[in-house]
Amino acid sequence: MGQAGAALEGIYSLTSNPAGLAGLEDAAVHIGYQHHFFSTDITTQAALLGVPTWLGTWGVAARRYGMDGAYQDTQAGFAYAKRFGTQFSLGMSANYHQLYIPGYLSAFAFSADVGVQYHFDHGSIIGLQYSNVGNAGYGAEVSAAIPSFIRIGFSYPLAMVTLAADLACRFKNGLGGHLGIAYWIADVLCLRGGLSVNPMQQHAGFGVRWQQFVFDAAATFHPRLGVSPQIALGYVF
Repeated sequence: MGQAGAALEGIYSLTSNPAGLAGLEDAAVHIGYQHHFFSTDITTQAALLGVPTWLGTWGVAARRYGMDGAYQDTQAGFAYAKRFGTQFSLGMSANYHQLYIPGYLSAFAFSADVGVQYHFDHGSIIGLQYSNVGNAGYGAEVSAAIPSFIRIGFSYPLAMVTLAADLACRFKNGLGGHLGIAYWIADVLCLRGGLSVNPMQQHAGFGVRWQQFVFDAAATFHPRLGVSPQIALGYVF
């Protein structure tokens, strides 16, 4: 959905606005894999776990990005979200980052994310996310940066269709935009598409829900670098 997630709910909120995790109704686990630009050896592996309880919803996320034997960017996070009444949700996450280049560099850092969502009576949601509060980094001796940005988003349901849009203010890369749409067919098949700006990319994919299993597939299209396909498999308890 064009990476528009500030005003969406569910397990994938662990990768965007942690407040959306409060909308998770059942415990769920997802694993995902992405191959970046086909012609490279750059990949991303991810695992997500969300568990709703009477105290709120807890989540754990782990992600590894890089090339085997050359470069690894690893992130692991612990999240908590809670809904207050029927309209307001609050979420936060604590994250561990590790940057590793064999024989050259090994560095780590910690960051925190916070987010809120407000639910209107007709079903639409407005969300605000602040990623990397405090602008944490690896230190002056490491040129790599941990992204820090503020994002505001809006989602609107129309029967079996959901529209979502985000505006992101990145402190080092300027403004970015995200627009997405999801269309459910018979509550089993979901078709998704989207567009993101800065960088300009198109997104398309689908999801299949069968009993307690969920299968998602998508691709991101970059005008110069090419196609990045990704798949995810989930189980809802």
